[in-house]
Amino acid sequence: MEAITRSILLRPGLQKKLSLKSFLVLSLVLIMTLGYIPALPQTAVARTQVATLPPEDKVFIRLAGQNTALVQEERVLTLVAGINKVTFSWQNVHIDPDAIYLDTLADPDDITLLSVARPPDESALVWEIYSRTDTEQPVVVSYLLAGLDNLITYTALADAKEKTLDLDARIILRNFSGEDFANAAFWLAPDNVFKTDLLHLETRQVLFLAQKNLPITKTYDWDEKTMTPNPENHPDAPGIPTGYRIKNSSDAGLGFDLLPGKVRIFQEDDQAGTIFSGEDLMPFVPKGDTAFLQIGSSRDILVSKRRIHSEQTQVRRNEKGKIQVFDKKITDRFILENTTSAPVMLTLTDRIDGQWEPVNMGHPYNLTDHQTLVFDIPLEAKEKKTIDLTYTVVNIFTGTFARYNQAAPGN
Repeated sequence: MEAITRSILLRPGLQKKLSLKSFLVLSLVLIMTLGYIPALPQTAVARTQVATLPPEDKVFIRLAGQNTALVQEERVLTLVAGINKVTFSWQNVHIDPDAIYLDTLADPDDITLLSVARPPDESALVWEIYSRTDTEQPVVVSYLLAGLDNLITYTALADAKEKTLDLDARIILRNFSGEDFANAAFWLAPDNVFKTDLLHLETRQVLFLAQKNLPITKTYDWDEKTMTPNPENHPDAPGIPTGYRIKNSSDAGLGFDLLPGKVRIFQEDDQAGTIFSGEDLMPFVPKGDTAFLQIGSSRDILVSKRRIHSEQTQVRRNEKGKIQVFDKKITDRFILENTTSAPVMLTLTDRIDGQWEPVNMGHPYNLTDHQTLVFDIPLEAKEKKTIDLTYTVVNIFTGTFARYNQAAPGN
């Protein structure tokens, strides 16, 4: 196998510190043939320095997936005037040889990367670097490293009154890459960076988030997509999911992306102890969104849905008198009952298919998309409440053109 030699120039865009853009560029094919080597002074060509890459000064690791990480190492190269050959080797380390990138943090006019070669049957690269003068150059070596995986776990503790919650987050790091890291900066997200040591074959758990007294709202979440509309006729119907809603905002004590992971939820009791409430999976929750942590299901809140009215309006016929298009005015009734001796908050999610217009919706709601309505409905202790939703589904086709309809309620 012949050594692969390609001529490249250092990219001109420089930054004094590492950024997210520096990480993302690693996944590109970083070495491209230019077919041109700049003219060098004859006195420089005769002077060649051979050296191995010096130890890293700083290490930055971005955990990009379950088994892959982006690694950047800051090093200082001592170069002589002329051509310098620098070797980067990785024996028994799971580095992708096609994703190794050398970049300078100083003036790009002082040095030029002439070529890079991979010796046959070796886990190494040899960079040929031309320097105008004797100099020390800060550089960054970036590469993709396999064998680093991670797992996020959360512990949530609600107070006895279920008004606030303490949230801890830990990351479990496992290193099977073949490389040891000392005081490396692990990058989870722009707001989640921590430093730790991690040896090859080591598993380490690190606390990277500890927030106290986060405000929460205990809710019962009824969703027509998963719940039975008439539970009184179905004794085996599932209960309504209940849990805590946490606003991911700086005002609430968060304000940064929450990463996916398992959550174990506890609650303080009246005896100054804690009880296990349940276990849930935290999805990815971006800044500004709301997380829902389910602690169980309950039959304390009863929700029934009835269609009490449906009529055709704005009927349009063809020349033969056959109905072609019509609207439909619909009223759906929700019967809500709180059987507990305490007030509760019910979050009710309903869907209306097709093109529709509200007539009288009975209660304020938010639209998460064109057909999904979310109602936040407070229920007092032992309260029974009825809410009627009246709306019109418009432009319902019949006959041959019915295939163009989105299924409208009641059709």
